Amino acid sequence: MAGKAQTDQVPEVQYRRLVEQVPAITYMAERGAEGRWYYVSPQIKHILGFTPEEWMSDPQRWRQQVHPDDLGKVLAQEQNLSREGDRYRTEYRLRTREGKDVWVRDEATYVRHLDKLVMRGLFLDITERKEAEEELRRSEQRLHATVNAAPVVLFALDPAGIFTFSAGRGLQGLGLKPGEVVGQSVFDRYGDYPEILDHFRRALSGEEFTATDELPQLQLVYETRWAPARDSAGNPFGVIGVSTDITERVRLQEQVRSMHQLEAIGRLAGGIAHDFNNLMNVVLGHAELLSAESGLTERGKNGLGQIHRAGERAAALTLQLLAFSRKQILQPKVLNLNEIVADVQKMLSRVIGEDLELVTRLHPSLAHVKADPVQMNQVLMNLAVNARDAMPHGGTLLMETNNVQLDEADARRHPGSPAGPCVMLTVSDTGHGMDAETLEHIFEPFFTTKELGKGTGMGLATVYGIVTQSGGNILVSSTLGKGTTFQIYLPAETALAQVRVEEAVEEVAGGTETILVVEDEPNLREIARIFLENYGYRVLEAVDVEESLQIAKTFADPIHLLLTDVIMPGMSGRQLASEILTARPEMKVVYMSGYTDDVLAHHEVLKPGVTLLQKPFNNVQLARKIRSILDGP
Repeated sequence: MAGKAQTDQVPEVQYRRLVEQVPAITYMAERGAEGRWYYVSPQIKHILGFTPEEWMSDPQRWRQQVHPDDLGKVLAQEQNLSREGDRYRTEYRLRTREGKDVWVRDEATYVRHLDKLVMRGLFLDITERKEAEEELRRSEQRLHATVNAAPVVLFALDPAGIFTFSAGRGLQGLGLKPGEVVGQSVFDRYGDYPEILDHFRRALSGEEFTATDELPQLQLVYETRWAPARDSAGNPFGVIGVSTDITERVRLQEQVRSMHQLEAIGRLAGGIAHDFNNLMNVVLGHAELLSAESGLTERGKNGLGQIHRAGERAAALTLQLLAFSRKQILQPKVLNLNEIVADVQKMLSRVIGEDLELVTRLHPSLAHVKADPVQMNQVLMNLAVNARDAMPHGGTLLMETNNVQLDEADARRHPGSPAGPCVMLTVSDTGHGMDAETLEHIFEPFFTTKELGKGTGMGLATVYGIVTQSGGNILVSSTLGKGTTFQIYLPAETALAQVRVEEAVEEVAGGTETILVVEDEPNLREIARIFLENYGYRVLEAVDVEESLQIAKTFADPIHLLLTDVIMPGMSGRQLASEILTARPEMKVVYMSGYTDDVLAHHEVLKPGVTLLQKPFNNVQLARKIRSILDGP
């Protein structure tokens, strides 16, 4: 019998050894109110820090060590065990002796032992797996957050064109949330955009490409990278894409393109200005001389008047072209735009009509700007006249000034705008407004929506040129039927504004001094000579540099003033004057030119102390300029 007992114990010993080698806690226990534990394997010491004896000595030990957040869930699952053979599996946290949480997978079976149903099971330490799962979950959250924060639209489509994924902050521009289109068909959603459907088919066929997809109804433009989604064997099983909203980039590119077009027109205008001014000086000069003749018939007087008026209009048109091309000669001063608005308001009150309401809102502490007051007056007048024409049945014309601060982002968004403290001048009307196509061309020379004979199309082109040449920018917004708003931004100046003094109109006086006229254009030289001789001056003429130097060298009497063209073959007027002044230091100099300011600046005739007479000029302008220089210090 003793031998049989020893034999019966062998399987039990072997079983115990096997159990104690398993990397888990094996147990047998009651889980009811008594909570009696019949067996706990030694692994509990390694995993939870308790010896088997410590664990089994306290019937409530298990309840105490289960994480409070998990206890209810586990007890609820135990309630499902009612008969022999029932099984359950659950995962929860047990706290070690040191208070650390250990994740375990508890697998148990209801079995009979000593006429009782007890649980036989094991606690498998799954902490590493749970930590890995948690890290994966956090990584997925970070990836999800990153994807949805990206300023793009990421999407995936199955072969049938059904969206299986959509994410990215770019969805906001489409009025969508991440995942909102999942389950929808690209054919249903974008059926009105055949280009997008064609791009889907191309990508599904295996092609990878970048395309520009326009959504006119939303006024958006997207650049999309289309590609096939491939399985491990390289076979396409859908389409993936990344779309970037490039609407702003396209708009800026269009602005830059328009600016380049305007600059090209400006260069052309500046190129013809000199020759055109010379021609108009001759036309206007002879018309003026003929008008002074006696014995003219009424028909002759009328004809000369028509010639003179047409010539003045042509000369004014040249000045407008130069203004547009930002090459006119400005005389900037530090000023307060409120004064300009007040002056224009007085003039407009007499011409805009009783059915128009003129409103001004002037900032009481407006910063100063540096600009030509005459040109800024013209800017306001041009905008006001345009606004008046846009309100044939009445309305409101608003002129407003404000101090604003433009940051670098504003300057980038509106190329040409100055960054930093600025003065904003706003002119708005409640007129008929403009459509998008008209807005694209309003600053182009000779572009007009008025009927033939009602405008030259140079008003807004002139405004554009004056503002940009003054270092500012002009923006426009308009809605059909609701009016138009122009916003002019000029850099603020810290210097004090200059007080404007009205110049008294003086009678033009002549003289008997000797004047050397140097001009390679014979007709213009003749006009200048006649004008000066009519005022009593003695005139010497030179056709070129060589002749003028010869006269200066051989003429016995004093030459009181040199009137010279700025640019001539062989030598500039500035160089010529320097040569003559060496021998005749008391001689005064007046330069004349029809060239633009960039050319004149190159020849150093725009510097302080240098006197310039801009072509075309009339006899009064010439005589006043000559007299002021001869009488000056």
